[in-house]
Amino acid sequence: QICSTRPVIEGLADGWLPEHLRRAGYATFGCSANPWIGPALGFNHGFEAFHESWRHAKLPKLGSPLEVRTGNDSTLGRYAKAARVHARRITGRGDGGAEFSLDALGRFLDANARGDRRPFFAFLNLMEPHAPYVPPASFAAGGARRRLEGLSAVRRWTADRMILFSLGRDEISAADLALLREMYEGEIRYCDRVLARTLEALEARGVLDETVIAVTSDHGESLGEHHKLSHVLSMHEPLLHVPLVVAGPGVPPGAEEAVTGLLSLAPMFAGLAADRWAASAPESAVAEYESASNQVSAGQRIEERFGGLSEEQRAMVRSRWVAAYEGRFKYLASSEGDEALYDLAADPQETRDVRAEHPAVTARLAARRGSWAGAEKTPAEALDEEIVSHLQGLGYL
Repeated sequence: QICSTRPVIEGLADGWLPEHLRRAGYATFGCSANPWIGPALGFNHGFEAFHESWRHAKLPKLGSPLEVRTGNDSTLGRYAKAARVHARRITGRGDGGAEFSLDALGRFLDANARGDRRPFFAFLNLMEPHAPYVPPASFAAGGARRRLEGLSAVRRWTADRMILFSLGRDEISAADLALLREMYEGEIRYCDRVLARTLEALEARGVLDETVIAVTSDHGESLGEHHKLSHVLSMHEPLLHVPLVVAGPGVPPGAEEAVTGLLSLAPMFAGLAADRWAASAPESAVAEYESASNQVSAGQRIEERFGGLSEEQRAMVRSRWVAAYEGRFKYLASSEGDEALYDLAADPQETRDVRAEHPAVTARLAARRGSWAGAEKTPAEALDEEIVSHLQGLGYL
């Protein structure tokens, strides 16, 4: 099942940052390479212009082109469609929507400059650092042959196989793990270049010095740590500790050591729009994970489609998790009753549970775990076929 967020978002009214800024006179622009963040679930609310860049860049099919379903039963038809859709990504001359996002941002900035030059809020969601890891050729390490080896490793390590590895039912060779890491790092390098070009676009239009820039991510990626791959079945720091860089007028210089959460960004931007700096509160750093079991594929839950899971493995895919931070401590709790407390300063790899040594910290953070009540759901079949297909390619369904 898929959580329907549209009623929640629209119910926030002025509490939803894009709507708040739109009402304050801002031009609002959004561009997303992820179907989860788009009109289907209400995330376009408050944006005067919103583009789904993922519709302009297809995911590469790394298996046989003949496996692509096209509605044309002929071998030639299937091959031709596969070649058209995926050749640019596989040959390294395309991306996951970043180029379209940059073009759309440029058009928005130019249109705003030609109009009444309102202050603007622009949101860009990029998906290049995401499985399947297929960076443009010039950003892959080791040349053409090494990139072909990387593509083969990406093909072998599908989303389902990554889940089986994370459940302890499969193993990855050192060579394949190195290839996956290289391909992921190539995507990071490409995304870094896209961010540089975003700043160049702002500078070319004379607005960079008066624009606040925030760069962050919704999650990291497991690449073998804690016997995990991708970004499911884990609440360890490789997934939760993400970059957060904010720079621009009104933002104090320097680095902040305290842990914070991405929920602090909305009040920060609202404060900057009102010419005041709103510092984030450390107690806002809480992360939640719904569960791997809520991912579906052809109507089947993970437990059903893999089969043969032990009770411990079933609990792993059913569990919902919350992580709460206080200073150097990180508390984890699951809907299945599991708990842990880590001292990240002394044990950054999260190898030792220290609840017994710090009962007061455990009790305080346990009080913040909240409720495990489920949210309203929308069946996957309510989403259009193209969205479902893209989400499956990303490993979400």
